[in-house]
Amino acid sequence: MKKITILLCAALGLASCSRSMNDLVHEEVVAVITEFEVEGQESSTISKATRTAAVTLPAGSDLKSLKVKTFSVTEGATCEPSVTVGGTLDLSRPLTLTLTTYDPYTWTLQASVAGEVPPANSGDVSQDPSTDPSGDASSDPDTSDDPSEEEFVSGPQLYNMSFDHWSTGKDKIYSIEAPVLYDEDATDGEKAVWGSAASSTKMLGYNSVLPETEFLAVKGDGKKALKLQTCGIEALFGAIKKLAAGSVFCGKTGNIDIAKMSAHILWGIPFTERPARLEGYYCYQPKPIDWVQAPYEDKKGTLDNGHVLVILSDWAEPFDVCPPDQLLDVENNPGIIGFGKAVFDKEMTDYEKFTIDIEYRSERIPTMVTIVCSSSALGDYFTGGAGSVLYLDELSFLYRK
Repeated sequence: MKKITILLCAALGLASCSRSMNDLVHEEVVAVITEFEVEGQESSTISKATRTAAVTLPAGSDLKSLKVKTFSVTEGATCEPSVTVGGTLDLSRPLTLTLTTYDPYTWTLQASVAGEVPPANSGDVSQDPSTDPSGDASSDPDTSDDPSEEEFVSGPQLYNMSFDHWSTGKDKIYSIEAPVLYDEDATDGEKAVWGSAASSTKMLGYNSVLPETEFLAVKGDGKKALKLQTCGIEALFGAIKKLAAGSVFCGKTGNIDIAKMSAHILWGIPFTERPARLEGYYCYQPKPIDWVQAPYEDKKGTLDNGHVLVILSDWAEPFDVCPPDQLLDVENNPGIIGFGKAVFDKEMTDYEKFTIDIEYRSERIPTMVTIVCSSSALGDYFTGGAGSVLYLDELSFLYRK
């Protein structure tokens, strides 16, 4: 009976990912850097809008060994990695920090020499193909010159957009082990970036979210990609039949809605930047749609399609999605500031580069971002082709100069 109960509970979350049963409601306390100075600086600035603390030093200064004069954050907040007054920092490249109160907030420390442009913050450097340890530029599937790229620069990123970092997580209630999108030594803030459907499907004997170690867009030591695959779930001797699209998203899962046979998905993590593009590499291998649910019965037999969405918003809290009835209206939701989408609908054998231009509807500053990736775009309606596979690798944001 216990096994049946576990299987039934897992089936309820097929449209989302492994769940947490006791999400606490709390008053938001935004973590910020309140002071930051280094010895010998000419000036310093702190921007809450861009979550950046920057110092400017005289010409000839060594940015690799800066002694911290003052540093403080919101009372009660933690900082990873830690910054110690009297210690030294290497700010020859921008340093990404995660400040955490109840929620994680990404900040950047950067330094520049007077008269020079500060280096762009690349966040997770492994997501930049130019840092491929093999040093072989031919490992990039698209090396053609694109004049339009001159208009864009790198900037703040999210943790593990490269999909290089994986470990094994364990469901807290049923002790189901499944792949998670962070390293074993990741901070709490880094662990909170990516949610997935891995635990729910693994509990029923299916793998919908996996690290890919062989088929990569950018090869090199330690490189990995993301593999999403749509699963037709049949359990309890046929009593449970559900489609589970392989999916990952920025956010987490909430409580199970038994009445809807689904789970609440909380889209959105803190982010205050305005990127112009999301780009990366993909390879899609679709199957004909063989699982359908209203209102998409007419899709049966047609070729499946996958997608990637990017949403910038100023929601006060993550958006609660509970498929198939409680979904996000991306056209009319007043909190959405920027939106972009890529749909993949062709059979492929190798990676290609994709670019999503983010269309902004307002000049407002975002408070949240979510990236949603799925091997079956209609997975929220339990509609798709069992066996459809979407590979994704090396996502990154680009910003206008």
